[in-house]
Amino acid sequence: MKQSTDTLWTAITGGTSITLAYLLGGLDNLVAALTIFMICDYITGIMVGYKEKEVNSYRAFRGLTKKVGMLVFVIIANQLDMITGNQNGFLRDTMLTFLIATEGISIIENVGKLGVTPPAFIRKALEQLSDKEDEKQ
Repeated sequence: MKQSTDTLWTAITGGTSITLAYLLGGLDNLVAALTIFMICDYITGIMVGYKEKEVNSYRAFRGLTKKVGMLVFVIIANQLDMITGNQNGFLRDTMLTFLIATEGISIIENVGKLGVTPPAFIRKALEQLSDKEDEKQ
């Protein structure tokens, strides 16, 4: 059985993944949660746009650029932790937690626009998470 792989594609995707993981300070639960929240927010945003008949490629691209901007903030926070010798990653974790709360609130707003009432405990948890991050700053 002959096995074939596209080594250029493998090298590009592998190199990109490793570089991104390094810049983000590793792939832990916070990065995974932020990624999942970003995807859910993007999907629910498209659903709201479809419902309100406002879906277009420009708005979708603008949403993706905002997500990339959020990842840039995580990279900056991680680099600041490295520069200051902060071994526990306080700034990175704080930035990730803040962004997760922001994305969660956006998801709740999007789902509300779709006519689904989110459970109160989820809204309260995200608001508390957001409030804790404001107190740390």
